[in-house]
Amino acid sequence: MSLARPLLCAEAFSLSMDATHLNEQKERLENALEVQDCSLVLDTSKSLLETVFKTILSDRLGNANQSQDMNPLYRSVRDCLQLNDNPDVNEKIKIITNSMVHNISELRNRYGAASHGDDGYYVSPITPTDASFVAGITDAFCSYLYRRHKESSDPNLSARIYYDDYEEFNNWLDGQFSSFSLLSGGEVSYSRLMFEHDIKGYRASLLQYVSTEEDDEVENNV
Repeated sequence: MSLARPLLCAEAFSLSMDATHLNEQKERLENALEVQDCSLVLDTSKSLLETVFKTILSDRLGNANQSQDMNPLYRSVRDCLQLNDNPDVNEKIKIITNSMVHNISELRNRYGAASHGDDGYYVSPITPTDASFVAGITDAFCSYLYRRHKESSDPNLSARIYYDDYEEFNNWLDGQFSSFSLLSGGEVSYSRLMFEHDIKGYRASLLQYVSTEEDDEVENNV
């Protein structure tokens, strides 16, 4: 029985075509399904979930701790991304997804292809039906979570920003605040320090700066 099928998350990930690794992880799961490698499906399902979590955290927090295990990593995602605006619905979805994350991780750790070595006569208890089920859960969850991330009430939070893209804003910010001296004897600019250690504050200041610039442009054209 073939495990291969189109993944739902492909459409969600198309919102970030420049996220090469994210799309590569999706393709690895698709390939594992294609060759009917049940244990590898567990490995690639967990890896895809982990990549989605880290992508969301990097987009929203910049310098989030990404070395955490799966369960605390997902808690970090929930802390910065509300799953539903209704408190009751939000809580129910949290319970469902917490269980999904925990058990997909456990299945991979116990029965994944790369989790441990067994003797030459070992037969995995994971059947094609099991593998297809786990992949389907992972696919639906990744699609839902990434769409929720992109559909945030503040869409500006869902876009990755890069320091070098905002030279004018960085110069303006550095004109307002002094640079910091390093113990090594060098200096770091205020804008660089803020970007690397307070990405939320940097983003908020950037949005305010852009909004003010747009308002000034409108007034000058009236």
